Amino acid sequence: MNDQVVIKFQNLTKQYHDLIAVQNVNLEILRGEILGFVGPNGAGKTTTMKMIGGLIKPTSGIIEISDGNGNLINTRDFPNEVYQRFGFLIDLPAFYGKVTPNQILSYFCKLLGVPKEKIQNQIDWVLEIVDLLQWKNKIIKEFSKGMTQRLGLAQTLVHDPDILILDEPQTGLDPAARVHVRDIMKKINKMGKTIFLSSHMLYEISEICDRIAIINHGQLIAVNTLVNLEQKMTKKEIQCELLEPLPTKQVEKIKNDLNQKLKHFNVNAGQDFVFYDETMPGFNIFYDGKPSSRKEIHDILTFVMKLPIIGFSKVRTSRLEDLYLDLINKNDESFRVTQND
Repeated sequence: MNDQVVIKFQNLTKQYHDLIAVQNVNLEILRGEILGFVGPNGAGKTTTMKMIGGLIKPTSGIIEISDGNGNLINTRDFPNEVYQRFGFLIDLPAFYGKVTPNQILSYFCKLLGVPKEKIQNQIDWVLEIVDLLQWKNKIIKEFSKGMTQRLGLAQTLVHDPDILILDEPQTGLDPAARVHVRDIMKKINKMGKTIFLSSHMLYEISEICDRIAIINHGQLIAVNTLVNLEQKMTKKEIQCELLEPLPTKQVEKIKNDLNQKLKHFNVNAGQDFVFYDETMPGFNIFYDGKPSSRKEIHDILTFVMKLPIIGFSKVRTSRLEDLYLDLINKNDESFRVTQND
């Protein structure tokens, strides 16, 4: 990744009558990075991406896009052919069910100006990237949702663009399919491509993003690496995985004992901060974030409580809702919208 800006928003705003969907967003996307655009449903993510693609016009503000030669050009002055440097996947992909990937991608190749003699090689190349080459001549209506999503990624890549704009590509997929799509995006990024990726699932995109931009009610709350964001948070979390589930009758007593024994590590004194998760099985423990506290908590669980621990780790990302609350309630203005500290 280098520091060349490929997309730049300046006071980007979109208003529908009394509703301000996107408000004064300022953001730079750098060449070669994966920038995660995170927010709950209705936060303004899709609206922003549609404005990049020219599907809707900003009410005010500017979007500038690199022309490939180091110059930023206002999208209002952008020649259509420059958009061929982009691959867009906005909202859920949908294809005619009675055609094949080979047919649909051939259509997009012709639409996007891929030379006729290169079309078949290009189709095979992108289908191999998204692990659909063996399905090249199968009818799309037979595809699972995950396969359709991967075909959508293939469509964004088929003309070999430099920059991908992906709107919630993992939404609605089962865990295995989400991992598959995430691995494909890593593969694409290693090819040198820039990815601007939106999601309402912080954990899913934190695994692949260089930086994360958080948007809420149309306003950009913070832009930073996940590590730097976490350092600003007031709430830290440990996951303690047990060898086997606790007997139901003992759960409440053990949880209460842990709340008492660990209360001096709690940043919110007087509240429960130990939660039992029977699906893990184990405990989620919120604490002050200090490394020394993690060691003491581990020792208390292991040697004092004598719990059968098989996993003990700091959670890399907290729940999106918790992160929002921490950011919104902070009064540290230097933390808000700091792009590279």
